[in-house]
Amino acid sequence: MNRFGALTVILALAAIPAWGAEAPPKEKFIGAWRLIDVRERDAETGAEKPATPGGAGGQLIYTANGRLSLQIARVGWDKAPAGDPANFASYFGRWELVTAEGYVLHQQDGNLNPKQVGQAAKRYYSFDAQGHLSLATPPAKNAEGRNVATVFVWERYP
Repeated sequence: MNRFGALTVILALAAIPAWGAEAPPKEKFIGAWRLIDVRERDAETGAEKPATPGGAGGQLIYTANGRLSLQIARVGWDKAPAGDPANFASYFGRWELVTAEGYVLHQQDGNLNPKQVGQAAKRYYSFDAQGHLSLATPPAKNAEGRNVATVFVWERYP
């Protein structure tokens, strides 16, 4: 062992996060996620059912420096006319976690839909026991007049 051996071990141990089993909230988001489900949640009852159209696939990436990238294909997107963004969402930008209010803010610097560039999308988040990330839109009236939220469920890529 060289004369710096003990110091090297001490510095290496100091670099290990002290979170234990529970990571700080922001750390739980960082990484790449794949879409596994899209649900509709009734704002009054909390009941959930599969969304129509459902999710055909998707990817969400949160980086440690606050950048994000999202793509979602809904069932039927492949049957839309060429150049029609129906049933497909894609945007990139910055993200900010607002833990006190339980949401993550997606600031859209670029979007497949030009009308949404510059908008901030609020998504209420939760994690289940398996580590799945649920992101719910604020409730809005659906075709039947009920207040519902769309819930996108994500699983971390290994």
